[in-house]
Amino acid sequence: MPTEFTDSIYIELVVTACQLGEKVWMQGDLEILINGEKPYGESDLIYFDVLQKSMNEEGEHFIFSCCCGMPECSGWIKGIEVSHSESEVIWRDNNSDKSWTLSREKMEEDLRAVKAEVLSFKAFFLSKDIEYVGVGHAW
Repeated sequence: MPTEFTDSIYIELVVTACQLGEKVWMQGDLEILINGEKPYGESDLIYFDVLQKSMNEEGEHFIFSCCCGMPECSGWIKGIEVSHSESEVIWRDNNSDKSWTLSREKMEEDLRAVKAEVLSFKAFFLSKDIEYVGVGHAW
């Protein structure tokens, strides 16, 4: 049975052009907004595979991490504690004592859209001989 209040969540793919000298590539990153705010730091990244796994497995998941790859570096001493009901995914951040009740349907819809976008961008950039890196690079 859904709770009375569900927090809003928005998951999207953000693609930016990057350049180092003459080398140019496109970088795909995830962005998550809950109630209009990021639940992670500006320099943190989102592990798509861990996020996807957390949709099916309850428990502690390091969905967010420092951009260096070490969650502890940016204060993620504990992962996000994830639990499920039929229609909801509940996230509890035991680092900050925050929790959110999220729509499972909305999250699954957003993740499907991200996957479709990645595949579309990869095909387009490949036709222009531009490398795509980041979220979904191995799909």
